Amino acid sequence: MEANPHALDSAQDPNEVFEVFEQPPANFDIYASTPISTASFSTRDVCHKQGLWHCSVHIWIVDTASSSILLQKRSMKKDTFPGRWDISSAGHVEKGKSILETAQCELAEELGITANAGELQYAFTIPAEQTPLGGCNAFEHVYFLHGNSETKMSLGMEEVSGVSWVSASKLLAALQNGDDNYAPRTKQYCEAMGSFLKKMLSGID
Repeated sequence: MEANPHALDSAQDPNEVFEVFEQPPANFDIYASTPISTASFSTRDVCHKQGLWHCSVHIWIVDTASSSILLQKRSMKKDTFPGRWDISSAGHVEKGKSILETAQCELAEELGITANAGELQYAFTIPAEQTPLGGCNAFEHVYFLHGNSETKMSLGMEEVSGVSWVSASKLLAALQNGDDNYAPRTKQYCEAMGSFLKKMLSGID
């Protein structure tokens, strides 16, 4: 596998700055609601330690021909869920970057994949309170991208220790059952993901 020229030099930067958002209301609609900014900013370290709400982006790479999904294995150097299987690519939205720009950067940094904004299919935005689980509190903007086993990749080894294609049904079952080999996802996340995947795999736009 070729070296990734976009790869970061460290698993994370505790001093990167995120926009801080209000805690989501109970009636937050994952398909229509928008996170509300507090108009303040804080570092990654502070956001994670204090449970401040910020934004992240998730990109699931899907091979519709085989109904499989690409997973990455998180580096043991990661500060949240090290060594677990996780989303194809993901990352926090830094100050000054858009959601889509972040998605494109994460794909390049972690997997060496270049994707046009138009190739990323937006699915939903979901609040996930994971600070008590060893994660962070984030509004997760979820996208899907077509790919397959022929997709060329070069891993950012500080962040990603490996990748693997798994069946969509196996992944959803593992997440729904709380399998600790995987980074945890909420019940609502799994249901929304399953619904979008069903449409994607059946060829429905």
